[in-house]
Amino acid sequence: MPVILFAVFIDLLGFGMIVPLLPFITMQYGGGAEIGTGLISIYALMSFAAGPLWGRFSDHFGRKPALALTFFGGTLSYIVLANAESILWLFIARGLSGAMAGNVGVVMAALSDITTPETRGRAMGLYGAAIALGFSFGPGIGGVLGTIGGETSIFIPAMVAACLSATAMILTYIYVPETKENHEDTVTADDGTNMGAGVTATPLPKWHTVLQGPGRKSLLLMFAVVSVAQGLTFAILPFWADMILAWDERKVGFLLMGIGFVIAIVQGGLTGPMHAKFGELRSIMIGLVLALIGSLLIILGPRVALVTMIAIPLMVTGLTLTFPALNTYLSHKTDKKLQGTALGLSNGMASMGRVFGPIAGGFMFATYSPAAPFALVTVCALVVTVWAIMERRQYL
Repeated sequence: MPVILFAVFIDLLGFGMIVPLLPFITMQYGGGAEIGTGLISIYALMSFAAGPLWGRFSDHFGRKPALALTFFGGTLSYIVLANAESILWLFIARGLSGAMAGNVGVVMAALSDITTPETRGRAMGLYGAAIALGFSFGPGIGGVLGTIGGETSIFIPAMVAACLSATAMILTYIYVPETKENHEDTVTADDGTNMGAGVTATPLPKWHTVLQGPGRKSLLLMFAVVSVAQGLTFAILPFWADMILAWDERKVGFLLMGIGFVIAIVQGGLTGPMHAKFGELRSIMIGLVLALIGSLLIILGPRVALVTMIAIPLMVTGLTLTFPALNTYLSHKTDKKLQGTALGLSNGMASMGRVFGPIAGGFMFATYSPAAPFALVTVCALVVTVWAIMERRQYL
């Protein structure tokens, strides 16, 4: 698990370096909030399309080759981004990077392979902490590297990100063992003859069985709803900081860095104990209360830096806390042989939410007011809270 988590950290470090620069690069090419949030959406759309495919690939061929291939693809995407000379090439690079981000479900499946139901919540929390730590250091580093020479440039941060993804690929190839159980057991024929190893005793269940069972579809839908709010928040934040606070890419990068550190501490130190004490559904509710407080502060509070620095971390931390709980809950309700498929599908649903969230946020930001997108965050948090309450009542 430490090697897997370190590879994820390295990969997310590179990803985080790019995030604070994209809005400012977009504006250099004449784009606005709609185009900038569109770059977030194309990333999420491709992740949505690829997530279930990578999960199914890992169920058939193993977690290790799936992870190595996605890190390799991520390396190529950053090289394309470094040499992008138009908005079109920015979209191409981000789309390719999003397709490789489908490895989220693969990583979670690998963690499910090597944990017990009792320790899975903590493992998911550590995974979230690895993501948060990568995202903590990345934006600050990217903000500095992207402004070397006094002008905003994506080349150096993107090439550094490419090197980091290549490093994650090498670490995976050399050090990560295959975690998927081998289901190819010795099979005995009807007459008692040993047919030998290599014959699958129990075929891999059909992927659509993940959707079967009471409440399974609504559970997967919650990944999309939470991700609408989370994707919207990250996409709008740079434009909010630029318009309301007059912050540049360095200040935005350091704000994202601070948010990442808060998330890392919460995910790494609190997720496991929260799941053990309150269970997954109550943990979801706790996270959503924090998100609601943050969104209402942005909507109703004064538009000053102090309020932003309190409200945004509360909102993002609360939304982020729900994902380990949702994934752990889904993992407990899924056949062991379909962990990759189920968690890949959940990642795909989350990515679909991140497609619509930034688009809706960009439209509301440009058409109504800078605070308008956060009203949608409030609605999403309330919807998932109601679902969690109803889901819990079924088991009381």
